[in-house]
Amino acid sequence: MTHDEARTQDGAKPQDGARTHDEASPSVKPEPVVVALAAAAGIEMSYSDIYGKRHTASAAAVTALLGALGLPAATADETMESLRTLESEHWTRPVPPVSVVRRGQRMGIVLTLPSADLTTVQSWRVILEDGSVRTGESASGSLYVTETTVLDGVPLTRASLALPDDIPDGYHTFCLANGEEEGLRGALIVAPAASWLPDALLPTAPHAGRVWGINSQLYAVRSRTNWGMGDFADLAVLANHTARLGGDVVGINPVHALFPSKPRDASPYSPSSRIFLNPMYINIEDMPEYPLCSAAQAIMADPAVKRRLVKAQQGDWVDYKAVATLKHDLFDPLFQQFEDHTPLARRKAFDAFVAEGGERLHRFAIFQVLERRLAYKPWRQWPHKYQRCDNPEVEAFALTHEKAVRFHKWLQFEADRQLAAAAKALTDGGGRIGLYLDLAVGVNSDGADTWMDPDVYASSARFGAPPDDLGPLGQDWGLPPLNPHTLRQRAYEPFIAMLRANMRHAGALRIDHAMALQHLFWIPPGHQAVDGIYVTYPMDDLMGIVALESHRNHCVVIGEDLGTVPPGFRERMAAENILSYRILYFERWENGLLHRPDVYPPLALATASSHDMAPIAGHWEGWDIALRHKLSLSRPDISEDQDLEARAADRAILIGALQDQDLLPADFPLTFPLEDSNTRALVLACHQFLARTPSRLMLMNLDDLACEVSQVNVPGTVDQYPNWSRRLSQDVESLMTGAYLRATAEAVSRDRGR
Repeated sequence: MTHDEARTQDGAKPQDGARTHDEASPSVKPEPVVVALAAAAGIEMSYSDIYGKRHTASAAAVTALLGALGLPAATADETMESLRTLESEHWTRPVPPVSVVRRGQRMGIVLTLPSADLTTVQSWRVILEDGSVRTGESASGSLYVTETTVLDGVPLTRASLALPDDIPDGYHTFCLANGEEEGLRGALIVAPAASWLPDALLPTAPHAGRVWGINSQLYAVRSRTNWGMGDFADLAVLANHTARLGGDVVGINPVHALFPSKPRDASPYSPSSRIFLNPMYINIEDMPEYPLCSAAQAIMADPAVKRRLVKAQQGDWVDYKAVATLKHDLFDPLFQQFEDHTPLARRKAFDAFVAEGGERLHRFAIFQVLERRLAYKPWRQWPHKYQRCDNPEVEAFALTHEKAVRFHKWLQFEADRQLAAAAKALTDGGGRIGLYLDLAVGVNSDGADTWMDPDVYASSARFGAPPDDLGPLGQDWGLPPLNPHTLRQRAYEPFIAMLRANMRHAGALRIDHAMALQHLFWIPPGHQAVDGIYVTYPMDDLMGIVALESHRNHCVVIGEDLGTVPPGFRERMAAENILSYRILYFERWENGLLHRPDVYPPLALATASSHDMAPIAGHWEGWDIALRHKLSLSRPDISEDQDLEARAADRAILIGALQDQDLLPADFPLTFPLEDSNTRALVLACHQFLARTPSRLMLMNLDDLACEVSQVNVPGTVDQYPNWSRRLSQDVESLMTGAYLRATAEAVSRDRGR
C-alpha cells in the first residue's frame, strides 16, 4: 500500500504549488440541509493537511459521497428523505443493533423509548455467549436521559439503562422485555479497557520490557528449498534462527489471499480477502501428502518441470506466474492423495478446520471456484444469479462443484497449518512475542471479501490519503471503503471476523493505516483524490473490539500511524495499549535534526525503514531519488541534483545522530557509494541507535541486514517498477547464520539491555 509521507500536522509547512479543493475548482457550498445530512452521516466537511492548509468540501463532492453511503442527496426532496431515514434509524429502534461497553466504564445500554414510558419499569435479559442468561429490571425513574426529540408527533427519549458490572467480557445479546419483536434485541459487546500486553513488554519485565526481532518481506526471501518465492517453511527457518539469536518476534508482510488468476497482481495491500491466506506461501515439499504421492513425484521427475523450477529459483525477481503454475500443477494430485489416502487424524483436523471456518470459509471457496469457471472476470460482471453469495443458485453451483469447493478449503487448511508451524517454531525457540503479522487497510473491489459482504462496502467510492509531498493532489489507493453505517447494522461482524483471522497465529498484529479506526479519507465517485473528504468511523466501538480480540488471542496491537495523523490520535492509541509505529528517518525535530533515542515513546515499535522506502544502504546512495526522477515521480520544480543535495544533508544529520551516540567514528565518510565494510557499520549503527530507544518493540528489516539497495515497492508506480517482486540477494540460511548478523544481534541485545 502506498502511504502518505510520515509527517503529522504539527510543525508542517505549506508546499508551494499544492492545490487545495477550492483552488482546484472553486466549490459551491452545500445547502444547509445537505450539511445537516452530512453531519448526521459522519462526513467531516473540512480538514487540515500536513501543511496546515484547510480544505473544505464542495457541494458536488459531498453529494456524491452521500450517494456512495446510500443516502441520495441530489435534490432537496432526496436530501430530506435521506435525513428522515437516518433519524428513523436512530430513533425508532428501542434497542440499538450493537452496543460496545468498555470495562471500567459504566455498564449500560442506551434505549430509545416513548418519553411517556420513561418511568415505567423495563425488564431485560442478557444472553451470554456461553448460553447462560442474566435477567433484571430497571427501577422506576432510574434511566439516565441522554437525548430527546419529537418524531412524527411522538416525544421520544434516549436513556441509559444500567446493567450489572459482573457481565463478562465477550459477545452477548441484550433483549428488552421478551426480545421477540423487531428492534427489541441487539448485540452487547463487553470489552477490556485496553488491548493486551504480554509480560515481556511491561515496564516491570526484565530489561524494562524492551524486545527485538526481525522483519521481512516473506515473498522476497531466498532459500535453498523454496520454489522462487519465500514461503511458510522459510518463515519457520527465519523464526528458528531469530529465536536462537535472542530475538522475540518475527514480522512479515500481509499474507492475505490474492488472485490465483492474476499472479502478477502481487500487492499484499490490495488483497482479495483479508480473512483468508495466500496458498502461494505453502511449501509443497512440507505437505504431508507430498512424499506419498506418486503422481506428484512423477511431475517433479519431469526434466521440463525441473528446468522451470531451477529458473524460478535462480531469478532475482519473483516470477509469480511461474511459481503459481508450478505449485498448481502439484496441488491437484496432492489433493487427490489427501482425498484417497489421508490418515484419520489429518482428516479429522481438516473437518474441524472446515467446521470452524463455517459459512465464511464455504463462501470464500465458492468464490475461488466461480472465478475460475467464469473466466476470471470481476464478480460484478458475472451472471446476475452469481453476483450475491446468498442467492440459491450459488449454493446449487457449490453442490454441483463440491469437490472443487472442498479443494480450496483444503488449500486454506494447509496454509493455516504451515503458518501455525512457523509461529510454533518461534515460540518453541524462546521467542516471547511470536509472529508479527500485518493487516492491510483494505481489499480489492473485485475480491472475495466484497463478494461475500457487498453491502458492507461503499463500492462506488475509493479511499486514499490527503495531499502531501508524495502526492500533492492526494493519493487514490483504489480500494472500496467499509460503510460505517452498514458495519454497525451488522454488529461489526465482518470487522470481528477479520481481526480473529489475522490474530489467529499472531503474537503481534500491525494495523495498516490505523487512523482508519477514527476516520478514512474517502474519494467520492466521479472525483479525484484532491476532492477527498474524511468520513468518521465509530472509533470507540472499533477500539473496544480490537481490545477484546487482542486479549482473546493474546496479541499485541501496533497501529501504523504515519501520514496525516489527527490531533489526539496517538494519545488515544497509547491509552488503548496500541503501539505507535516509529521510523528512524521520520522521528525529527522541527529543525530537521533526528530525535535522540531517549525521546522515542515507550509504547511504540521502532524500525529503520518500511516497504515503501529504500533500505538503509539505498537511502544513503539516493537510489530512490534517481528512480523517482527517472520515472517522473518527483516534484517537477525540484531537480535531481537538488534532491541529491538534500539527501547529502540528510546523510550528515544521520551520521551526526549516530556519532552523538558514539556508534560511528568521527571520520566516517559522508560520500557514496560506501565500501562494504562501512555500509555494514552504518546498518549496525542504525540498529544500535534504535535498540537504545525505550520503545518496547524494535525490528530490524531483513533487507537492511542483507545490505540491499533497491526497495520492494515504489509508491506511485503500477507498471513502471516491478513492485513486490525483488528477492533478497542472499539466501536466508546463509544470512541468518553469518557472522555479521550474529554480531548485529549481539550488539542489539546489549543495547536492549538483554
